[in-house]
Amino acid sequence: MSWAAAVLLLSIGCHHSPPEPGGELPNVILITADDLGWRDLRSYGNPDIETPNIDRLADEGVKFENAFVAASSCSPSRASIITGQYPHTNGVTGLTHRYILKALPPDYETLPAVLQRAGYSTALEGKWHVAPFSPTSRYGYGERLSGPLPHQHHITDSCRTVEFIERNRDRPFYLEINYMNNHRDDFGEFHFHPDFPVDPDAVSVPDYWTLPDWPEIRLEAAKFYSQTLQMDRMIGEVLDALDALGLAEETIVVFLSDNGPPFPGNKMTLYDRGTGTPLLVRWPGRIRAGARIEDLVSSIDVMPTILEAAGLPSPKAVQGRSFLPLLRGNRSGPFRDAVFSEMTYHVHYLPTRAVRTSEWKYIRNYSDIAVGLDQNSHMEWAHRLCDLPNQPWKSPRVHEELYYLVRDPHEQTNLAGEADHRSVLESMRERLDRHMEETGDPYLGAPFTHDYEPM
Repeated sequence: MSWAAAVLLLSIGCHHSPPEPGGELPNVILITADDLGWRDLRSYGNPDIETPNIDRLADEGVKFENAFVAASSCSPSRASIITGQYPHTNGVTGLTHRYILKALPPDYETLPAVLQRAGYSTALEGKWHVAPFSPTSRYGYGERLSGPLPHQHHITDSCRTVEFIERNRDRPFYLEINYMNNHRDDFGEFHFHPDFPVDPDAVSVPDYWTLPDWPEIRLEAAKFYSQTLQMDRMIGEVLDALDALGLAEETIVVFLSDNGPPFPGNKMTLYDRGTGTPLLVRWPGRIRAGARIEDLVSSIDVMPTILEAAGLPSPKAVQGRSFLPLLRGNRSGPFRDAVFSEMTYHVHYLPTRAVRTSEWKYIRNYSDIAVGLDQNSHMEWAHRLCDLPNQPWKSPRVHEELYYLVRDPHEQTNLAGEADHRSVLESMRERLDRHMEETGDPYLGAPFTHDYEPM
């Protein structure tokens, strides 16, 4: 063990004597944040927060400006990342702790399972919401570094993370780290981390949340940022461990979130503020450093990208495509001309499908059930918020929505009923229908139902 590595392990209270390094396949660290929005980091333009370690990934790797998850809900989104499939394909269409039968089937062809068969040592740390009542070993994870109970999912330090890296420095490893910092607790609350105080009077409510700059919401934002800073520190410890062990150039690090921030009209919606995700990839010496990519990419593209980087073929059932050529600066036109997202269930039934291009967003609601307030429903300000004209989260939904993102990036003006945009609406309808037909989406052709009940 190098002197630097020993100092690092002592500094976080870990002690382990690893074998010597070796191997040719790249290591993979997949880091997911929980409920972190796509514009909530300093590297993505947020002036009210310093996230130097996550921003280091952007400086030393590739930052995607237009990356989107397949669903704006934890279980469906996370299952899509590790299967490379849309939720209606892999069957994870709702929160799996609530809808047990919607869990990912055991022995499914996941990213860790493919890598494990190729000789990788695999591990999961933190949140497991894809099939919470099944052993993670059934999905390709050789080790579970945190316990199975919900309170054990929350990662509070990097000790186990670094120990796993140390123990496997002589063989290729896949480590999935799922931080929960930005998720509200079981009572719907955020809490300041004691090491990271944030003054609510020194921050503002981000414009892209499309919420008013009320003191109550600024307080929520300050607590949200405090937890983000704790996550950033732990990610820094992981990156420092790779450096100290001489593994940085042998390791692909991918960072993204599972869905938008847990505020009314963000998470659970298919607006950009619900499906947009920060996406950062670092692989020193193998991909470009400091590159910014505007192409549309989807979270289902992460699995085939990692597999191609490891020289492995993707399973035939994977619906994503590798963006490794973008990481290396090789392009022959736009990567995608559209991305697709969906919701069927979160806590309650919320059937919705959407297609997004570089200019337009089309959303098709299959029920008028209100989006709701989720974990904000116990807060007085959240209900008062819904009295504002652009906050209809307790009101019945309309069948179709169309937004011109170039002029309306926060999706505030629905153009679906405008005669001037009829041809665009029809084109976007056809594009979504084609996608649903090609992927076997059971909602293709389903009617718009009236199920609304006052909240």
